[in-house]
Amino acid sequence: MRRGAWCLPVLWAFSFAFISAGNAQEDVYYARCNLKVQGGNEITWINWQAAPTFIPAGTKLQVTRTKDTASVVNPETKVAYTLDIGADGDAYLEKFVTRQPVDVERFPEDVRDSIRKAIAKVGMTKAQVYIAMGPPTNLGKTRTSSMTYDQIMASDLWVYARRRFGKNIGVAFDPASGKVSRTEGIWGKD
Repeated sequence: MRRGAWCLPVLWAFSFAFISAGNAQEDVYYARCNLKVQGGNEITWINWQAAPTFIPAGTKLQVTRTKDTASVVNPETKVAYTLDIGADGDAYLEKFVTRQPVDVERFPEDVRDSIRKAIAKVGMTKAQVYIAMGPPTNLGKTRTSSMTYDQIMASDLWVYARRRFGKNIGVAFDPASGKVSRTEGIWGKD
């Protein structure tokens, strides 16, 4: 064997193992918000507020993305969900998941209670409302399907679809404080 010839296979094996380990880490995310589940295993950007169940914010997830959909698996329960991210790309996926753990325990008890109930209340911040309710359907009259998380966070009027053909929920933020100044709509169960 040529002097140094052993280096290439060893380097290749080491690189492959390192890259594989890195890729395994890259698919780990956390639910950025309460993810509403429809039809058994579908999560949609429309995020109907009448959804019977949701994946709680902060849940550790494994995500595989293909164009404008993603496969989301809870590694603890092994339950898989399909996520319609609304548009193609990581910028749109980040509306639903983040690589940073989401800690709702840092908020006051009344805010944690609202997050657990997936509702917004006057005085909550944009981040707290987003964690509780997820991405809004609209910003005013403009659909959010192809908007990014940052574009949504820059708006002061969020509209959530309560049901497919029902009244909507509006959440208005004070531009100066970034906190909820008013909510409108139907919050109760069907």
